[in-house]
Amino acid sequence: MIKAKLTKKELDNYFKIINAMREKAIDEMDNIKENSINESGNLDSGARDSNYAYHMADVGTDSHEREKSYLLYSRENKFIKHLDEALERIKAGSYGICMECNEKIPHDRLIEVPHTKLCIKCKTKKLNLKF
Repeated sequence: MIKAKLTKKELDNYFKIINAMREKAIDEMDNIKENSINESGNLDSGARDSNYAYHMADVGTDSHEREKSYLLYSRENKFIKHLDEALERIKAGSYGICMECNEKIPHDRLIEVPHTKLCIKCKTKKLNLKF
């Protein structure tokens, strides 16, 4: 049983915050894509496509940078999915309520982790952490 829901005004404020974060993450993904992924949709292969001789260290650096870009891109994509889920919870009216204990999630936590589904107590328990 849910003890307290967020007000319409609170939900609207969180909707704006999450949407802004989502737009920023999309911009970041576009930036990563623009700088790291070639026109065919693959990670840029840099030195391999060059007609010039290249040093093995340069190829290793290029490979490392491609992998790093891919991981950053994947991370942003996953973050956007979490934000989208939070927006759906706002629309459904269940946003800001812990999915474990059904208590209202504190404002400070929602500001820090606006896509959270759990209060700190339940998240800590889930991670098996003790303070």
